[in-house]
Amino acid sequence: MNDLVYPEILMYSRSFCSDCVRSKAFLDNNKIPYTEINILEDIKAQEKVISINNGRATVPTIIINNSEKEIILSEPTDSKLAEAISKLSLK
Repeated sequence: MNDLVYPEILMYSRSFCSDCVRSKAFLDNNKIPYTEINILEDIKAQEKVISINNGRATVPTIIINNSEKEIILSEPTDSKLAEAISKLSLK
């Protein structure tokens, strides 16, 4: 995946979330840049996550976006995350 131009990736997380740790490790291990926002430290981010997830503060909520399309994932597996990133990456 490292020869691609990656889309913008925004990860909403909590520090004690094991799924968040796993998703961050996947991104870090593959050298994929992302921005992380801890929803416990940012009330507006928490409200956005709740809005996206039908009233639940589900994390990680990951928004992957390029200039043409946006994909939102909630608690994705590593394979779902890789698939979404690949769909929006440029070669």
